[in-house]
Amino acid sequence: MKTIVSLAIALTAIPVGTLAATSAAIPLPPSAPELVAAVLPDQPPSPDESQIRARIAHLGSRARAHSRRLGLTAAPLVRPAGSPTALADQDARLSAVVAFLARRHEVALAIDERPVVPRRAGSSIGSARLAREYATVARLARRLGIDVPAAPRAAGSPDAIAGQLRAWRAIARWLGARSEIRKPGERPLAARIPHHRELTCIAGHESKLRWDIATGNGYYGGLQMDRQFQQTYAPALYRAKGTADHWTAEEQMQAAERAIASRGFTPWPNTARMCGLL
Repeated sequence: MKTIVSLAIALTAIPVGTLAATSAAIPLPPSAPELVAAVLPDQPPSPDESQIRARIAHLGSRARAHSRRLGLTAAPLVRPAGSPTALADQDARLSAVVAFLARRHEVALAIDERPVVPRRAGSSIGSARLAREYATVARLARRLGIDVPAAPRAAGSPDAIAGQLRAWRAIARWLGARSEIRKPGERPLAARIPHHRELTCIAGHESKLRWDIATGNGYYGGLQMDRQFQQTYAPALYRAKGTADHWTAEEQMQAAERAIASRGFTPWPNTARMCGLL
């Protein structure tokens, strides 16, 4: 009992300032992150998130620069997403688009004279879904007048293939929003082909306007010409480029115009009749 009373007297003798200093010197336990977030809901983004936002803005600027270089309509300004997950997805998609554009070049031909994608027998693409995504990108690239990328090889694992699909989808979405710029003085194909409307109708029935088609039935191209027809009305083109599925739409129509000059639309008896030409 005497010891307790002596201790109490000793404590009353210590100045208040000394107690404050002593308590301040005692380290506080670290706060849990969720408690800090609750106290500071408007805290600034982490350094990693800030870096991703800056990278997305940079990638957006590069995509716009490549658009101008290729003569395409400029991509809209990119606004960074709100959540970390959306930011990561946006960063991956823009990276794929910029990597694609950086290796592309404008095709130095008129819009309607741009080359078709050659058919690839025995393609190295291992996934049907990847093949479809690539075909979409190739078609859009042709429409925009930029060179077509090489066909991708399917990766070894399902996760890697999923990543490839996301990248090609992002490229297709980006290209789908662009439009080609007609060169000054360039005439549309309809102005260069006398029977453009009629031949377009025939090709629509013959091949659904697939100018690069070759199904193995002995007929080639959008107008389904056989080899004798090609050798008769475009012999130099046949020797230089092979069958009509490797010709441009204009080259196929010009060959058809030579046949029409002497035979009318009789080479296409069924489809020409469907178009009201016979």
